[in-house]
Amino acid sequence: MIPDSSRTLKLSQRMNPLQKFNYWPRYVARLIRFRPVYRKELLGWSFETDHRFQQPDSLPNEKREEKFLPVWHFSEKPPWNIANRLSEFPYPNTTWCVIHPDGHKEARKLRSMIPEDQLIFKGDRVQILSGPDKGRIGIVSSVVKIRRLVYVDGLNYRLTAFRKYDSLKRSEDPLDIDTQVALVDPSNNEPCKCSWRYTEEGNRVRVSLQTGHVIPLPAAARYLDDLTDPKTAIVSSKDTCEPVVCNVSLNSTSAVSFEKSLFKELKLKNDCLKQTPTYWY
Repeated sequence: MIPDSSRTLKLSQRMNPLQKFNYWPRYVARLIRFRPVYRKELLGWSFETDHRFQQPDSLPNEKREEKFLPVWHFSEKPPWNIANRLSEFPYPNTTWCVIHPDGHKEARKLRSMIPEDQLIFKGDRVQILSGPDKGRIGIVSSVVKIRRLVYVDGLNYRLTAFRKYDSLKRSEDPLDIDTQVALVDPSNNEPCKCSWRYTEEGNRVRVSLQTGHVIPLPAAARYLDDLTDPKTAIVSSKDTCEPVVCNVSLNSTSAVSFEKSLFKELKLKNDCLKQTPTYWY
């Protein structure tokens, strides 16, 4: 019997914390979009950005929206478009000028998908619930976590004509992961709703809510955002071991700043970080 996940929350502690902490995509996104700058002791660390600002389409019902917003281009080009592979965007309250592949622009906040809520992965068999290919079954080719969208290989595509070359280009359009696709139950080959459960051994599996059948994860589900397989990866001298990663090295409630704690840990002279006099007028 597979118990409900809410009753076995303690079993989640058996999961590898390195897989839950998606450090790589967030780190790359910060390097690409935001540059950390140290503004002396008074202001501390802050972020600067060099991205271009564009003006979104001004619709009649959107006259009160901000006219200049940071631009984020979305596309289906895997795997090095790290921006589309984020699990948790570091600045969730930021309003972006979203530019879709067809050129449409809109101002919106990005609703991300945390790893604990993801049920559909690359390589899963899904059935399309709406659109021109409604009822057809296909294989998920890509999952855009930050937009909660999926691409199904060979389905829900659009044709673009190139008159110069007298040819047509076929490309898939994204589908909403919550409303437009559903996992296929392998026991009856029908679409179903599923949720995470824990077995008696403590393994986390997907279970169909209609039949109770376990839906196995595809092989591509275990790949991390930097395209590495944890099962086949070889630990080298440049890799950081798990105990060091999980070690809490900074106390957020301490009055000591991050820079001073580094100087104390590395036993360095902190003459350059002396408190400068502050004057208020």
